[in-house]
Amino acid sequence: MRTISIMALVCTLVLGVFGWQSAQPAPAAAPPAPTPGGTLTVAFVPLATHIDSNSVNISTVNELSHYFYETLYDRDGDGKVKGLLVKEDQVSADGLTWTWKLQPNVKFHDGSPFNAAAVKWNFERKIQKRQPLWDLLPLKVFDVVDDLTVKVTLSRPATNLRSVLVTKTFSMYSPTFAQRVGDDALKLQASGTGAFMLTEFRPNEIVRLKKNPNYWQKGLPYLDEIVFRVVPDINTRATMLEAGDADMALGLSIPDLDRLKKRQGMKVQAALGSQQYYITINNRKPPLNDVRVRWALNHAVDKEGIIKTAFLGTAKIATAVYINTTVDGYVPAGTYPYDPEKARKFLDEAGFTVGPGGVRQREGRPLTLELITRKGGTPGDFETAELVQAMLKAVGVDARLLVLESASFIPRVTLPPDRATYDLVNLAVGTFTGDAEYTMLTFYHTNSAAPRYFNRAYYSNPVVDELIEQSLKATTTPGRNKIYYAQIIKQVYRDAPIIMLFDVTQQIAMKDTVHGVYLESASNNWPAKYAWKEKR
Repeated sequence: MRTISIMALVCTLVLGVFGWQSAQPAPAAAPPAPTPGGTLTVAFVPLATHIDSNSVNISTVNELSHYFYETLYDRDGDGKVKGLLVKEDQVSADGLTWTWKLQPNVKFHDGSPFNAAAVKWNFERKIQKRQPLWDLLPLKVFDVVDDLTVKVTLSRPATNLRSVLVTKTFSMYSPTFAQRVGDDALKLQASGTGAFMLTEFRPNEIVRLKKNPNYWQKGLPYLDEIVFRVVPDINTRATMLEAGDADMALGLSIPDLDRLKKRQGMKVQAALGSQQYYITINNRKPPLNDVRVRWALNHAVDKEGIIKTAFLGTAKIATAVYINTTVDGYVPAGTYPYDPEKARKFLDEAGFTVGPGGVRQREGRPLTLELITRKGGTPGDFETAELVQAMLKAVGVDARLLVLESASFIPRVTLPPDRATYDLVNLAVGTFTGDAEYTMLTFYHTNSAAPRYFNRAYYSNPVVDELIEQSLKATTTPGRNKIYYAQIIKQVYRDAPIIMLFDVTQQIAMKDTVHGVYLESASNNWPAKYAWKEKR
């Protein structure tokens, strides 16, 4: 029988303040036909101090870059990958040769042509500079067949090549412009093929874009201008939207989103993206290197309670480590049900007995863990950390919160294994490619340990590594998923490298006169490059 715990008290207090049950909005009327013109103003979250999307793989830079840069492939509102700058492609029977036919009559913003030579230059530059994700694809040789045809030779099959090339870190830059201004200038300037052109960028203040009059997709874009105003305070972003100073607002709090969806003249779009919240566990550090302790931490956390309290029901309990149903290759692995008694049992088995103040101890050492978190880095992050802290305390784990600003948070939790002293870190992850190979190579594999990639748990299992290596030889995606990924994902779940939490519904608020915005589920961003504003 489940006992009433600190969780119940916290839930009662928070529910009393916010009220998590929200009225269902009435079905939206069909939008009118697109209307050209106008300016879209977006209250934007703090971003990196530059816009050089090739050099990073960061969600906020990705959110911006697809307006002025384009990739070879794109993902639509239904989550399907389609050609963008690639008009059509052909793949050899052995999967080792790809031929790309490029869109004709495409020009970069500086007037230079987008062609096969530009594609070759972009990829060779990416590889030469070892920029993010350069080694996720076995790209070997690029041959310019003619002005609009590129033949690519791979060192192994890559069934997920299209999905990886959707990610904005593979944006196409104008070679002429890039070589003229140099790498440093690309942090503040841009020349791509996108629907909008960059006219002003002041880091952490404003990004101003104007319509590309020579855009290759005729009739697009509809808007004349898009202005991103960087607003660090989460409450101020909501206030700007309500006051009419913004048409859209990103990264709002869950209570504000719940309130805005009921307000006349506003709408909240919501859809499941690839983002998952979790608590990473330093698997190398005693006693966290004991899987029984990691199982105990998982069973101690009431995921459903956090969803109802901090997220007002807008999330689902995670069923696989780091990935969900939006990701190709996902299979359900299981959950760790909320079971404090089972958590206590595993702690008993690991040699921890109840000591002074109810804190577990082993060999006279209390089970005290530091939980690092941000406050407002992602909606509900700090609230989640507080609730997890209370739940761990209930089973005898003394979790102490360390709240860091975003600027110091990432460096603090992105260290080589031998320098990482942290215990627990409150994080969120998105599978930017929409394909599980990204997760295999950047989270599950031993070689993906931070700072190289994102394995901040320093998880390592030789069996998993070997299965991942074998999966890279697969010539079909269904075969890869069924033969290898089903095994891998279930094994990682059993090893419990993290405290599994939940998959978050992505939400964005805007005026109800804004249309054409959709969720790009893999990257968890909201493209408005083909949006329009209804005139009333």
